[in-house]
Amino acid sequence: MAIGARVRAVSRPGAWPDKSLQKRRQSLPNMQHFDASLLFPEYRRRILALLLLRPELALHGREVSRRTGLASGTVTRELNKLVEAGLLRREKRGNQQVYSAQVQGPIYTELASILRKTAGMGEVLAEALMPLADRLKSAFIFGSVGRGEESAGSDVDVMLVGQASFREVVEALFPAQTQLGRDVNPKVFSPEEFRVKARAEPFLRDVLSRPKIFLIGNADDLAELVGRDTGHD
Repeated sequence: MAIGARVRAVSRPGAWPDKSLQKRRQSLPNMQHFDASLLFPEYRRRILALLLLRPELALHGREVSRRTGLASGTVTRELNKLVEAGLLRREKRGNQQVYSAQVQGPIYTELASILRKTAGMGEVLAEALMPLADRLKSAFIFGSVGRGEESAGSDVDVMLVGQASFREVVEALFPAQTQLGRDVNPKVFSPEEFRVKARAEPFLRDVLSRPKIFLIGNADDLAELVGRDTGHD
């Protein structure tokens, strides 16, 4: 059962998931299956996802470099190109130039929507989990979306390990589900429970052996939680 159904079930005991909503979502074009690399190389997608999906941000080049993990030279060149293209705006604050989304641009809404459903999915979910980040050791997308094998109707499966409760996770991820237009299915474990089950249950062993998209932490953090090598994706 996805987050939306769980939220309704909490407020109305015995409520059933809204099947009509699921059917409408499945009839939408398969935007998540769309390969955004056909439009933008990886480094450009990272910068656009960072700034277009967070229009309230105004960052200088070094901060963009830090958040995206890109070399400063690459970031400087891309920021200049994106300003010239009308996708970003640049303004001077003190002695620094800061960059932000050009929300008045003619294609801002459409481009942000594409990024949100493709390159931006991880950013949207990671941002939603930020209030719980201090209580989560690891969080990642797994399943068909994590492997890049999703279809138009694929749900987004998210595994979380930490001290946050299931209810807290559901409430944190619910807005992201609405934003992405996809059902998000969280599986929440305490570190102790995860360590035991990861060694005993075939399902978790299979998840750990397959590609995944990390939202909080990385492969080394996950390996430390399990106490063995989980494989680097």
